[in-house]
Amino acid sequence: MPTVQPIDFAATALAQYSGFYATVIDHFLTPAECQHLRDLAAATGKWKPAALGPTRSIHTSFRNSDQVLRIDAETADMIYERLRPLVPELHTLGPDSEWPAIAGKLGNGPRPCWRMVRINPRLSFLRYGPRHYFKHHCDGLNELLDGSKLQKSFVTLHMYLSQGVSGGSTRFWSPDKKHFLDVDPKVGRVWVFQQQMLVHSGEEVTEGIKYTMRSDFMYEQV
Repeated sequence: MPTVQPIDFAATALAQYSGFYATVIDHFLTPAECQHLRDLAAATGKWKPAALGPTRSIHTSFRNSDQVLRIDAETADMIYERLRPLVPELHTLGPDSEWPAIAGKLGNGPRPCWRMVRINPRLSFLRYGPRHYFKHHCDGLNELLDGSKLQKSFVTLHMYLSQGVSGGSTRFWSPDKKHFLDVDPKVGRVWVFQQQMLVHSGEEVTEGIKYTMRSDFMYEQV
């Protein structure tokens, strides 16, 4: 059975993030299901150096890992149907929701409400070997068009697909980079967190190979 562990930033060294959203879900996937996702990545194409941003530029001094991108609505929908009931607090976002900081304030005028509709079918599989890492960053917000409907991402889901890894934690940093909170890459674990304003890094792997899959929860304006 999955176990859901919300992160109370106010009770950590990252109290500046009080009111920001992050949750760890353990036992979401079995080791066999993790292997299946790794097999999907292997069947998609060759591993290539992970790129940055819309320009898909390579900067290994900042992001040093391998990536396979797979567009797979069927797998995304399967994950969505299983994950959605575990995060009811994310179903609707807005100024009056439980976590107003997730959607934040985009532009001028009143803040809209947003309804969760799916997981982004763009699945980013990542492979980190020894000495691979991803320096401090915030996740970007993605946009999709579903017919005439605009969808935005506000929340990342990051799934850990391998075991026997030393190092390689996802590390959340205080804005001054003096304090941090680690989430270890435990097989079957899902790390769900808001994309805006949460500075984090993928710490260097020292032994083994870390496989992960990253995507987004997508929202439509209500």
